[in-house]
Amino acid sequence: MHKALIGLAAAASLGLATAAMPSSANAGCFGCAVAGGVLGGAILGAAIANSANPPPPPPGYYGYPPPPPPYGYPPPPAAYGPGPYAAAPPPCHYEKRRVWVEAVNGYRIRSVRICP
Repeated sequence: MHKALIGLAAAASLGLATAAMPSSANAGCFGCAVAGGVLGGAILGAAIANSANPPPPPPGYYGYPPPPPPYGYPPPPAAYGPGPYAAAPPPCHYEKRRVWVEAVNGYRIRSVRICP
């Protein structure tokens, strides 16, 4: 953006310098040079003023309203509570543990079912 702004400023200054020089065909048209300067200044000023403002974000960032509710029966009221399978207990698993075995009168490593 800065390169385009510098190029625009250079082109405007060259155009103003060319328009400000009197030409042999119309040397007495002082109003033409003033009009060119005012027009060039307005264009250059608008370009500089708009270069500092960032463009607005695309419409996707604003978010959309929520979708309409689906057709059919509404969900049950909250007084019923969660269903029977709402929170399943954690699954059991097997681990190797050191357990006391009476037959050998000592500890042995066995697979034991652990249910938290």
